[in-house]
Amino acid sequence: MSIVNVVFFGALKDSIGLPSAKCEVQSVLTVAQLKQLLADQLSAPQLLEPNIKSSIDFEFARDTDEIEPTAVQEVAFFPPVTGG
Repeated sequence: MSIVNVVFFGALKDSIGLPSAKCEVQSVLTVAQLKQLLADQLSAPQLLEPNIKSSIDFEFARDTDEIEPTAVQEVAFFPPVTGG
């Protein structure tokens, strides 16, 4: 089992109420599967909205991209418009 560090940005961070989370995963999973897992664990259905964007190790990712838990440092989720 591996730990994936997950970070939330912008309004998504505010609505979930957490800046980050750690998620235990047993095998390779897609971004969509991680979203579902986190939505269930954190009671955060807003993660499943179609406009939520993601990145894997600071590179934009799609819901179909795979996360290798032993190789990934960070997965981030953010709304489509993030201010600075």
